[in-house]
Amino acid sequence: MGKLSMKEAIPNEVKNSLNDMAYQFKDLLKRNFVGFYVHGSIAMNCFNFQESDIDFLVVVKDSLDKKTKRRIIDLLLKATDEAPPKGFEMSIIKQSELDNFKYPTPFELHFSNSHIAKYRTDPKYICGNDKDPDLAAHLVITKKRGICLLGKEIDQVFPEIPKEYYFDSILQDSLWSLKNISKGPDEGLCEVPVYAILNLCRVIAFIKEEKILSKFEGAEWAIKNTLDKYHNLIQQALNKYSSSPTKEVQASILKDFGNYAKIIFEKTEKL
Repeated sequence: MGKLSMKEAIPNEVKNSLNDMAYQFKDLLKRNFVGFYVHGSIAMNCFNFQESDIDFLVVVKDSLDKKTKRRIIDLLLKATDEAPPKGFEMSIIKQSELDNFKYPTPFELHFSNSHIAKYRTDPKYICGNDKDPDLAAHLVITKKRGICLLGKEIDQVFPEIPKEYYFDSILQDSLWSLKNISKGPDEGLCEVPVYAILNLCRVIAFIKEEKILSKFEGAEWAIKNTLDKYHNLIQQALNKYSSSPTKEVQASILKDFGNYAKIIFEKTEKL
């Protein structure tokens, strides 16, 4: 699977706003701007306005001062009003951190729905100058499947990330999902936890075949490559992700699938 062009990948309902945002970042950052790069579900052709967020990275030459960070936060808060329900997930990274990659990766600024309330109520709050293990996965997907909206081409900016860091990045997210599944009921019917199931599927696909997939693609792979008894569970997660009709699933099957994934994780030599 190769990279998709902007025309092929970015849905019309977000194309114009994303393009405008890229130019706003360039105007705001001026000579410090390196590029604006879309990754995640949009770049991997599985974006759903109700279920997906808009993932992008911005690369800069030098560190950002607090005033510039706050201007970027305000820009994104304003844009959030017309964004999908799950909003934006954005990180700004210095070019030097990509040239000398470290794991977890340092970032200048981060914005997502989980920070919106504090960004709105506390003008001094900034999520920045920290490290994020999730960035390894974002960088790999940007390198493999991402879209450059503005600035230097992807191959000029993003390095090859060692597989062990990508694996650890997606694994940590899935271990959180496993904990949530383990806390659920053992019997009866329950809603399918979409994020957890799709994440587990893509990690299993990487362990088995080193495939770098979207959550949607990971589930499609799992339906073809896991035990038949899990197929309905995975299909219901796919249905919900794509806003198709869904049915509740047996809690016992959900727990069983969680145990199945956990055993695979524990057996892999990459751990």
